[in-house]
Amino acid sequence: MEATWDPTAAWRMDDTSLWHACSEAQDLRRAAYTRLVEMVAELWNRTGRSKEDRVSLVAQVQTQLRVTKKDALQIVAHAQLFGRDAVRDAARAGKIDADQLTVLNETLAQAPILDRDKVEAELLHNTHLPIHQFRLAAKRILVLLDQDGPEPKDDLAQPKREFHYGSRPDGSVAFRGTIDQESGALLAALISPLAKPTADDTRTTPQRQGDAFTEIIELAAGSDKLPDEGGERPHLAITMNATEFLQHIGMAEIQGGDPIDAESARRIACDSTTYRMIIDNNSAPINIGRSTRTIPNTIRRALIIRDKGCAFPGCHRRPRQCHAHHVTHWADGGWTSLDNLVLLCSTHHRMIHHSKWTVKIIDRQPVFTPPAELRSG
Repeated sequence: MEATWDPTAAWRMDDTSLWHACSEAQDLRRAAYTRLVEMVAELWNRTGRSKEDRVSLVAQVQTQLRVTKKDALQIVAHAQLFGRDAVRDAARAGKIDADQLTVLNETLAQAPILDRDKVEAELLHNTHLPIHQFRLAAKRILVLLDQDGPEPKDDLAQPKREFHYGSRPDGSVAFRGTIDQESGALLAALISPLAKPTADDTRTTPQRQGDAFTEIIELAAGSDKLPDEGGERPHLAITMNATEFLQHIGMAEIQGGDPIDAESARRIACDSTTYRMIIDNNSAPINIGRSTRTIPNTIRRALIIRDKGCAFPGCHRRPRQCHAHHVTHWADGGWTSLDNLVLLCSTHHRMIHHSKWTVKIIDRQPVFTPPAELRSG
């Protein structure tokens, strides 16, 4: 006699009992799926096993079981896989779940016909592994079966890489593209540490990854290995009326003609190489001054020793991910010195410039003050 589940009993159970009940429910779920696949496997065996029979069975599964076409395709694929006795027996014993069946099916399809029994046995020996490790085991088996790799192809010698980007009406940039497997793995390795959530991080995963991608662009822009274009290293030009810049008003033009607000221009200028260019009323340059680096390397090194990274409370961004922010902007007479500088990551640099948060240097240490509405008491 099967025990019935009382949904009102959960609140009386401790954590250990609840997790035990979850484990039992998962076992039942796996057993129910195995039974379902066995029934569909019997239906498959009653057909002529042709391509048309498979299409028909997928449609019937989708209709009769009220599942999506994707789920129906998976169920039928697993039913066909149950034609292999060892796979069916492992599923009956609860040793393999739906995700592992999918990996097993895809791996056997890629393996040479003469090696499939060995591949099956090896994978069934590893069903105790978590799914991501099980996938890796499957990939390793395929690599070992063909250590010379696939036959040379043009798409491997010259991998397909595309990058399309364009400006939106608000000045932001949208992009899409494709890169090869190796470059994709390198990109993932770069994004992963930069996209880790910080303390009390409210950003979504896509937002954190977007911030990480932007940081990668900034890190690349600071590289000494970047090629020149027209005799200059890559740079971003911003044009703004000097009076408006000093008065925190008006707008600036970013390279390409898109407008940005005055505070964004001041933020970008915080830690940049700047040029003085005098233009006439028709925007024609009439005099260009010398380039001056706002934050000398010696001062930046001292900043790193003092702040050790982003100085905003709770942030752990490393120094290489940070900008040097002038507490009193250099355009307002602020000195480029330790007593007027603080290291901030991109997120908190924007926060200081574009919100009511403030920062001051007190006793040679940065002190941050939140907006009045965030202060307790």
